[in-house]
Amino acid sequence: MLHREHRQLARANERDSAQLRLEDELFERLYTGEGERIPPSRTNPALRAWAERVHATCDQLPAFARLAAECRGDAAASAAAVEVLLRELNLPPPEEPVPPAPPGVVGNDPLRRPLAAACAVAARVVENLRDAIDGLAYVAFQGGHMPGTGTHEGTPHEHAAVRPLAARLKLDERLRRIAALAGRFKRIAASKRRQRVKHGADEVTDVEQGADLGRALPVELAKLTHRLLRLDFMRAVLERQALQYRLEGTASLGKGPLVVLLDKSGSMDGPRDVWATAVALALLDQAQQERRTYALLGFDSRVKFEAVVNPADALPEEGLFVSCGGGTEIAAAIDRGLEIIRTHPGALRNADIVLITDGGSDASEAGRLRESAAALGVTILGLGIGVEREWLLPWCDEVHAVTDLSTVDDASATALFAA
Repeated sequence: MLHREHRQLARANERDSAQLRLEDELFERLYTGEGERIPPSRTNPALRAWAERVHATCDQLPAFARLAAECRGDAAASAAAVEVLLRELNLPPPEEPVPPAPPGVVGNDPLRRPLAAACAVAARVVENLRDAIDGLAYVAFQGGHMPGTGTHEGTPHEHAAVRPLAARLKLDERLRRIAALAGRFKRIAASKRRQRVKHGADEVTDVEQGADLGRALPVELAKLTHRLLRLDFMRAVLERQALQYRLEGTASLGKGPLVVLLDKSGSMDGPRDVWATAVALALLDQAQQERRTYALLGFDSRVKFEAVVNPADALPEEGLFVSCGGGTEIAAAIDRGLEIIRTHPGALRNADIVLITDGGSDASEAGRLRESAAALGVTILGLGIGVEREWLLPWCDEVHAVTDLSTVDDASATALFAA
């Protein structure tokens, strides 16, 4: 049932094809780590040898075991992997003989090499799916749910909103690229946060399960002195089930608003808009981590989209689909961003504006707006896509030129995420 729901297929019935039934079985193996054998009285003799040959190859293939370990307990990942496996494997139907093994294949199993290649492709698809879902973690799609990975100590957790989102990602190339980039940028941001945060006296608040030896309870570490309990302790660490202290850092929260100004002029349409939107999502995650109010403004010659997201809330999905068109008027965007900061409680502390654009505009208002920003204690950071830094210097305290739309360069990442 989970398999069919995640792939938006009809419920299982007696008219299902042999391949679809095999896909159900492979899903079970990936999701649970093992398959439950069908009683002999319920097996189809015409299909049994064909299916068992596939399962036998899976049993002998380390690549399939690694894929199963990666997908275990994650229905969305298991469904995506099954779909890729059968597509890449191009398995002949039961009534056709299996082609002979290519020269040099170990054990003369003709399925071994194509299945290994299919597992490699499936593993990449699973990784990309998780990156995409992680990248959209604080976006509210239709129905009011955030997809999230729901990760706890690195363990995937099923969320109802993941199912329609995974199907939507397959159909929407732009959303898929935004989500994948945002997931990548969030990892960069997390790395920068780890570099900047230096905890003082962290406070023990609870006991949890995990794999951090530095926080393991003494009763767990004592198992290392016993020959058998040592193995149990190693198992618990590998499965992230060892008892450990939960610590809460003493880093201060409550920074001022983070306002992101996205250029939505006609010249931004395409890869530039995808990159800029992905950066905006990574900054949304940053704001959520720091318990900051976040505002996203899309502008061309005027502000044509605006959303304010409080901590623990979500960005409406409309923010990802604002169309590009028209000219560029930076003054209107910065003026509105400052107004949001000015009217927010506690706005005079560490507020930031991030301007992402690929063009310039009349700078006659730049001096006045910079003075207003300075009076509010606001820092304006500019990211210029394919433009000279000088175009944005009248508006910004710091400017970075963006040339590679596949990543965030180290200098820009430090300015965005480690300040």
